[in-house]
Amino acid sequence: MQANTRLASIGTDRADAQTGGTWEHVGGLWVARIQISARTKKKIEQRHGITGDEVRDAVVCIAGLTYKRSYSEERGWRWLIKTQIRERDALIVLYDADDPLGDIYRLGSAYFIDS
Repeated sequence: MQANTRLASIGTDRADAQTGGTWEHVGGLWVARIQISARTKKKIEQRHGITGDEVRDAVVCIAGLTYKRSYSEERGWRWLIKTQIRERDALIVLYDADDPLGDIYRLGSAYFIDS
């Protein structure tokens, strides 16, 4: 799995402009598993060139994720996670799944945020 080693250097970028707010990374988010629908998998592969396996490698069972919680009028609360995929800055959007432990999420999107 890919370590999130360069996150401290990710500054103001497209993700900050879109979402505003402060990014956190102090043990508050643990992703044990991600559910990826066939539709979302196809979307991120075709539109953004990112595979479901790359998303999983970037966030599943990774300590110290850089994230923020954000509210979407359309879909409710979501987790926005800054990470690296193929040594490029990326944003992963997760939604809570019906999970009693609260560590399983549904993938909303994943895309590169570097220019």
